[in-house]
Amino acid sequence: MVPTKVNERDKILLGIGTGVLLASSLRVFVAGAYSSIEKTFFYGVKFPSGFGILLFIIAAIFVGRMSRKVGAVLMAAYAVASFAADATEYSHLIAALAVPVALALVKELEVKYLTIGFVADLSLRVLAVGGEPIDFPHTRAILTVLILVGAFALWKEPGTLKKPGFGLYALAALIELGLLYPNAIMRYSGITQYYLPHFIGYSLLIGLAIVVGPYLAKKPNIAYILLILGTATLFVKPFSLIGLPVALASAIALVENAKGSRGGVIGAVYFFLVATLALGSYVGRDIGLPFMEDKLETLILAASIIYAFAGYGKNAEVKLPNTKETVGPLVGLVVVSVVVLALFHTAPAYVEAKNEALIWSYNTHQGFGPYKGTFNGYELINLLKEQTPDILAAQEVVGGMIGNGYQDVPLMISAYLGYAYEYKPAVEGTYGIAIFSHWHMRTEGELNLKSVGQARPAQKVSFGELGIVLVNVHMGLNEEERAMQAEELLRFAQSEPVAQIIAGDTNAEPDEKAIEILTRYYRDAFEKRPPYTFNWDNIDIENIDYIFLKKDWTAEVKNYGCLCEVEVSDHRPIWAIIELP
Repeated sequence: MVPTKVNERDKILLGIGTGVLLASSLRVFVAGAYSSIEKTFFYGVKFPSGFGILLFIIAAIFVGRMSRKVGAVLMAAYAVASFAADATEYSHLIAALAVPVALALVKELEVKYLTIGFVADLSLRVLAVGGEPIDFPHTRAILTVLILVGAFALWKEPGTLKKPGFGLYALAALIELGLLYPNAIMRYSGITQYYLPHFIGYSLLIGLAIVVGPYLAKKPNIAYILLILGTATLFVKPFSLIGLPVALASAIALVENAKGSRGGVIGAVYFFLVATLALGSYVGRDIGLPFMEDKLETLILAASIIYAFAGYGKNAEVKLPNTKETVGPLVGLVVVSVVVLALFHTAPAYVEAKNEALIWSYNTHQGFGPYKGTFNGYELINLLKEQTPDILAAQEVVGGMIGNGYQDVPLMISAYLGYAYEYKPAVEGTYGIAIFSHWHMRTEGELNLKSVGQARPAQKVSFGELGIVLVNVHMGLNEEERAMQAEELLRFAQSEPVAQIIAGDTNAEPDEKAIEILTRYYRDAFEKRPPYTFNWDNIDIENIDYIFLKKDWTAEVKNYGCLCEVEVSDHRPIWAIIELP
């Protein structure tokens, strides 16, 4: 049995540890399984994605028979694994065990303590500047400590954990669809460009929505309606900028009602299905779920309806937080926000134009390193600090995708390095291509190329100070598809204003039809191709990334190269120094 009296401080510590554990383990479990499946799908390497799912179901079955000390050990194991490495393809196996433990603690905690934990996780996201907290050393250390103190508080309590039912897994599914993450909501709402002050301002709104949730619990019938109406605003963007925080507050308000439902194993299966369908919204045609492509809004609305029904008709008693429990977490979030605003770029750091430009093309691999699913934001930032390209044409850029832990790569690069950026999401507003620069830019056009697989984007940007226009592109995986896309891309590049540069990941080798088409009017900036621009563990080696210059353009290539030893992504950054006419 759980003791009837628990120290108030221990309740707060357990609430913080539970909120951070739940949010973090959900991200790592889904991101690790996705990264693992990707390796299996593309390279036939048997990473343990299926084993992770099996562990998740087993934990859901046995969590109700688990002693609180065992639960504390699993919390501590997740914390230590997170501190040791961000290799999600392996740490997601521990996350698979941690998620049911976190939900078991949610079942016992008063919701006001859970909100403190959720705001703590939000504060970590702000400290990581929109990145994944376990990817950066400082936030990784803080996350570890917060979960460990929760584990310590749990260790001191005798008894067994209570088994969470369907309603709490339905809550987990809804939360994992992005409602806790400011950048995801802004991207869902159609905001393609923003900088650090916008992100922090919206984070404060999300923090406010979290702490308001318990007060709304006194009016459950209103909360049910607001939850569904709030998620429905996804169909009337940008009203979702307000609607989704309202939905988040309503979801938290209904936690106590959701605790009464049974069916924990069914709930675990439901969570797995929702996460799979959410991934299908991005890569549906690649993983056999073509009907899910660009259906994330529908899925979020459906998940909110199911969560509402899971607790409907129950009238649980809710203890409201006191002033300290409401204001304290928000004050902490404000302090963190002020620190971050003081340390990072709040706007683009524009520089004077010059007569030459170092131009990069780089596929950033959805925010993952090539092996073990390690988040690559920290390494990417350090690489760009060291190399300082003038213009970066980037592909596979994520702004808040479920499969990569809701990282925001454009925000991180702009905040750390002072780049301006133009972002062209191809799928669900959170995944596409981007151009970064220290010079002013203007988007002249963008499109999704005709595709037989995942959507493939192109964008055209002009640099008024330099007098050039650049096209950034990410082409498809099928050779016939690429030939079709090359024709369309050529028309796009040569339409007014005509692009002098085409850069990107074409997925096409130099002797392929697509490259033959593009080189009718454009020339490769590389007189001699590098040994490769894509290398996945020497299993798959390809020469598929290019910087093309218009044949009648008088610019001179001063130098060029490939950082072929850099393994931040499965692609390698290629570069060219262009002397402008």
